[in-house]
Amino acid sequence: MKNILIAISLLFLAKFTYAQDLVKKIPANAFTVATIKGDNVFKLMFVKDFNESFVVKKLLTETSKSLDKEFTSIEDFGINLEKNMYYFNQLSDSITYNCFLIPLKNAAKFESLINDKDKKFKTEGAIKTMILPDSTSIIKWNNDMMYFITGSIRSSFFADSTNSARYGIKEIRYQNNYDDVAIADSAMVAVDSTMVVTAEPAIEEVIAPPVVKAKTYKNASAKKTSAKNKNKKQPAKKKAAVKPKRNKVVEEIEIGDLPITGERNDVDSAVAAIQNANGDEQYDDYQKKRTEQDAKKKQLVFVWMTAQADKIFNTSYESIENNKSYAASLDDKAIAEVWVSSLQDVYNSIVPEFGTYGKTGLMQGYGSLNAKLFMDKTSFRISTGLELAKDQADAYKKIMNRKLNKNFLKYIDSEKAIGFMGYSIDTKAYLEEFPKLMKQTYGAFLGARMDEEIELGTDLFSLLLDEEAVSKVVKGDALFVINGLNTKEVTFTSYEYDDDYNRKEVTKTKNETLPDFLFMFSSEDNRLMNKLIKYGINKNYVSVNENIYKIEEKKSPIDIYFMIKDGIVFFGNSLAEMQGISNNTYKASISKTHKNLLAKNNFSFLFNAKNLVGKVPNDEIGGEETAKKFNETLGKMGNVYMKSNPIKGNLVSADISAEIPNGHENALKYLFSLIENAAK
Repeated sequence: MKNILIAISLLFLAKFTYAQDLVKKIPANAFTVATIKGDNVFKLMFVKDFNESFVVKKLLTETSKSLDKEFTSIEDFGINLEKNMYYFNQLSDSITYNCFLIPLKNAAKFESLINDKDKKFKTEGAIKTMILPDSTSIIKWNNDMMYFITGSIRSSFFADSTNSARYGIKEIRYQNNYDDVAIADSAMVAVDSTMVVTAEPAIEEVIAPPVVKAKTYKNASAKKTSAKNKNKKQPAKKKAAVKPKRNKVVEEIEIGDLPITGERNDVDSAVAAIQNANGDEQYDDYQKKRTEQDAKKKQLVFVWMTAQADKIFNTSYESIENNKSYAASLDDKAIAEVWVSSLQDVYNSIVPEFGTYGKTGLMQGYGSLNAKLFMDKTSFRISTGLELAKDQADAYKKIMNRKLNKNFLKYIDSEKAIGFMGYSIDTKAYLEEFPKLMKQTYGAFLGARMDEEIELGTDLFSLLLDEEAVSKVVKGDALFVINGLNTKEVTFTSYEYDDDYNRKEVTKTKNETLPDFLFMFSSEDNRLMNKLIKYGINKNYVSVNENIYKIEEKKSPIDIYFMIKDGIVFFGNSLAEMQGISNNTYKASISKTHKNLLAKNNFSFLFNAKNLVGKVPNDEIGGEETAKKFNETLGKMGNVYMKSNPIKGNLVSADISAEIPNGHENALKYLFSLIENAAK
């Protein structure tokens, strides 16, 4: 009985502790939620070690300088490092909120980060609020947590005239004033009419111009010219018809006040002065009105942010922790987690300019997305998952129902391979499911009016392709291996020019570092391939030596060879490797880890950083000093892996992992050492 009471007490305590987690403050309609699990982080690295790390030392130093205070530990920031910290995002048709929830251990220490705090925040009971400059963000906190919120209006919201009218927002556009152009054109006509042709040498006579409505421009040279010509005989005055601007009060100016020296360029300058003056005035007016509208929008954002912040602290609402998809994505061992509600919501948020097409269900069938970061004594690992609708999950299960050809494994040498990538799908199943997947994706995008055309297109696709026949030519599995890097002298065409700029084609050489690769895929039916080879030989596109073929392409920097052997089509750029495969003397040894990685997963990837050390020439990566640093970093890296996992229920998932080399206590400390090494 005593043990039962202890168990109940522990359960109650665990529930109470969980209830204190800030996740309960995240609204149920959150679009994205990201978590850093402080407790798991500081199990790998004590606060003391954290403070002595290069990254945190830099942070503390810069913070001390900017605030003119001494900070010696991240604990001086007042944050509760043993609890979870959250970022979440909320979307609506009108505004996007980006928010942070940070647990506090010592609110007074947190407040010490704020200079002139008495002037910068207000206090209401236990809650304190600080508004950042321009009212773009709000920070609100109490003794237990800090909440930061910033908001931005969605441009598509006020594109709707109904919304604009509701909030008194006007769309301001800048347009050129064509009335000013009409004034300028009239003045031009008046000046042009003063040109008189006589039997004597042409003499330009200036007629006193009419009064034109425009902005006043005073010019000393114009006055001098007017005085100089005062005693000259003046022909009869003519008036230029000018269309006045509507609803606009302007000052009067005599064109005679403008500089007229008889040269057309001076007249053009005068006209340009009128246009520029009116243009500047109009642009200033546009900027003023736009600033007014932006201020209205900013005020609206501030009102909405304030209401949202008050809600977080003062009201009850449904939390994201009740969302089944979010709850299912959590893992107690993760260091950090990210969850996104649905890919359709992601699409809607990044393409609002598509209008109605942004909400047509282009990502229909794709549900929530999640990613988790794990660190332990041997590796980093990022695990990702994507929920699918049942129909899509069933389709992908059929497509992924194939394993890699085991004979591929004979051609991987783990000791020298820099990297490899393998994948395997069922080509027949893919071709059968492809029309359905395309209809589901693009049918919603094109709309109901295109249903018949889409149906016809998918039927035609299935009719034209013999899925069974295609799947024998290309079965659906392949492997790409990079075995090394080689420096090769290659030729290229350049051009030189003589003194008369005549172009001359010249052939030059240079050294290039190129990958030594091998690519292979399975094929049961080689008839089509053999016909293509025969055609290539007849057209001199392909040459053959025994059963090894070479693609004759002069412009290619590498020689590409291919062959067909034992139901496998090989491509590569090493003749020696192709000959070894052909005569069964190719030597390779694959490790057990690499063998399992390729054999058990539909997709797999490896990068062996150590096998790249010293392979890239110094001059290609910035010189000897940079190359030394580059190779040191590679030498301290472990293998990087990627793999897909079997589909479970309606969840497709994949992992990315990186080994840590010997001599490091755990992945977090190793990561900090890499950052420090790269920063030196």
